[in-house]
Amino acid sequence: MSISPPPFSPPRFTSSEEDNNDNANNDDDEYIDSARTLISSFDLYKNAIDRLRSSVTSQSIEQQKNSLEHFKPLSTRTNAWLYMRIHDDLFSILLDYLLIENLSIQSTVLSIFANIACEQASHEQ
Repeated sequence: MSISPPPFSPPRFTSSEEDNNDNANNDDDEYIDSARTLISSFDLYKNAIDRLRSSVTSQSIEQQKNSLEHFKPLSTRTNAWLYMRIHDDLFSILLDYLLIENLSIQSTVLSIFANIACEQASHEQ
């Protein structure tokens, strides 16, 4: 039987393990890089979607690209579809990004839609 650390506490690593242990935590919590603070997956998705929502109206193409690139890896995670269902305006936000006349942004949005569709299909099986 394994004993897991209590919620919101970082795992304990030896210094040699820490460098090679990026994917060792298979739970759905993540660390904010700078402070090694644990954040729940719900908060990760909420923050990323809030960031998408606020940058879609930005005049800066670079800021829009960064927000999409920040969100894109979250759309491929195991529980992504479950978290994304909570944010019912996600699809309208992504559609707003498709209206931006920038091929890079449109390509990223279509990739995110594909990831979401694959994630949904895997949950329906």
